[in-house]
Amino acid sequence: MEIKTVAVNDNERASLADHKRSNVSALQVAGWIGVVVAAPFFLWVPLGFTSFIPSMIDVFGIVGLRIPAAVTIAGLLLAAVGFHRI
Repeated sequence: MEIKTVAVNDNERASLADHKRSNVSALQVAGWIGVVVAAPFFLWVPLGFTSFIPSMIDVFGIVGLRIPAAVTIAGLLLAAVGFHRI
């Protein structure tokens, strides 16, 4: 009598492989939207040190920096949720 063992990871690998074969899901679209929301603020910080564009402090002030920070964090959280399987 032979006992066959199946590891739990085999099922997870199979479901992950099936998920990768499917088309772009709504979560991946949400992840890319999060990246698009956060990217301008990431680019604004180094470009603000140059004289090409005004810095965030010039536009929002010290107290108002929480506005772009909140938008950036929201975009990054959305990207994290969207890309959690990748």
